Amino acid sequence: MERTARRAPEVVVRVTGRQHGGGHVLANFSYISRLGHGEDIQVPLYTSDGDVLRDGHDMRILAQDWQEWEVGGDDRRKGATSISMVLSMPAATEPEALKASVLDFAREEFANRSWVAALHVDRDHPHVHLTIARRDHDGRRFHPNRDDLFRYRQRFAQKLRDRGIEANATPARARGIDPTHEPIAAKKMREKGQVPRIDKSRAERALAFRERGVPDPVKQALADRHATVLQTYAKSIMELASSPSLSDQVTAQTLSKFIETMPEPESNSERAARLRLEAERGSRPIDDRDPIARALAKYQQRSLGAQESEQAEAGVRPSDKPSGNALDDGVSDRLKAFIEKAGEDKSGGAVDRADDILRRVRERDLERQQRDIDRSKDRGGPQR
Repeated sequence: MERTARRAPEVVVRVTGRQHGGGHVLANFSYISRLGHGEDIQVPLYTSDGDVLRDGHDMRILAQDWQEWEVGGDDRRKGATSISMVLSMPAATEPEALKASVLDFAREEFANRSWVAALHVDRDHPHVHLTIARRDHDGRRFHPNRDDLFRYRQRFAQKLRDRGIEANATPARARGIDPTHEPIAAKKMREKGQVPRIDKSRAERALAFRERGVPDPVKQALADRHATVLQTYAKSIMELASSPSLSDQVTAQTLSKFIETMPEPESNSERAARLRLEAERGSRPIDDRDPIARALAKYQQRSLGAQESEQAEAGVRPSDKPSGNALDDGVSDRLKAFIEKAGEDKSGGAVDRADDILRRVRERDLERQQRDIDRSKDRGGPQR
């Protein structure tokens, strides 16, 4: 929670594609290793066996091996042979430490699978491409879901922190962001300034609700989710603020500032449309929904009155100052407002539901870890 309040860099783990057949897998190997682009550009391809591949012939043998294992002894031949992912951090991250963290993460998380990895530093931020064989050494196929990806982010962030790199892995909703999964193609189209079909259909749906005078269920769902998040944070802040620990009290102050700058509920399509409209107008005002922009604006406002505040503070006697709570009266009032806002149209069980969700996620993680304990790394898998 402290890392979230301090806005520690968030790790990114996302699935980028699936490869069907040995030829497609080899193409993926060639792409992530930059094979054929010259010695100065080509990067080493690290394998789950601890080998480093630089030769196209070795990559072809490995790709064929994966494909044979995918279809061997199974009538189902239409599934993907491998799944590719990208793990990344912001630009300031040290590339070699990032690579070591990913390799360590892959060795533990995918100990019963074959995989390859390659570090790329040719863009504005370092990232590692990780391609995993779809079937493990026991023949089970790989189907990562949302819970799996969240667990990957948590473990990846821990590997980075083990190497002294500040990293965090929180759900999007905990940062006030619409967590709705969207196709990668839609995101790419927005980056190019185009309007994807999903945005058009959502805009038409919202217009239809407005014309009928019916509340948009998407907006209501976002508002309900946002209220639950605010209520959970408010509960934590009050508990931390009442703690005798100075560290807890400081965390309460930091967390209260964090939720003040959280953006209001807004769907991805709405945000994309708003940003496009601002760009078309030829000006980009401060984004009052962006937490960083709002924080900077508030900081500037506070800076303008800094001198007056210091003079006023100097005129207050120590006996007049509040004591016994790290949160001053102003912050406490804001917390009450947050609690009241979170309680609008919400039942008192919102926090309990949020806690229950976190508990179930932790239980699933422990169950998966328990199932992996007895798995042997070298049981009957492909000769990698």
